[in-house]
Order: sequence, then C-alpha cells, then structure tokens
Amino acid sequence: MSDIPVVKVNMFCPSRELNDIRRYILSQIENGKVVVLPTYCDAQIVPNDIEIIRVEDLSGEQRK
Repeated sequence: MSDIPVVKVNMFCPSRELNDIRRYILSQIENGKVVVLPTYCDAQIVPNDIEIIRVEDLSGEQRK
C-alpha cells in the first residue's frame, strides 16, 4: 500500500481551496494519523497507518 493518501474532491474548487483542503489533511496526518474528510471528499488510497473518517452527511448517516 502507498504511504501517500489519495483523496478525490467531488466538487469544483478553485486552486486556493484545494490547497486549503490539502493543508487541512496534511496537518491532521501530522497530528495524529486520523483524517476527518468533509462529505464532498472520498478517500481513494489510504496508507495502513492512517484511519480515514468521513463526517456525517445531511441525513445523519455516518459514512466511513
């Protein structure tokens, strides 16, 4: 498995916002190996030492 997480953003974002999302994810990895993704992101590749958690969607359904 790769040691680099790959995340797909499922909406149009300007470059500045994509960089903000990237920094947000990298800071979470540095601080604890758990990444909480917004509902508009999907984890494509997850390293073994990182846990990806998705926030609840509007219906309250928790997705992982």
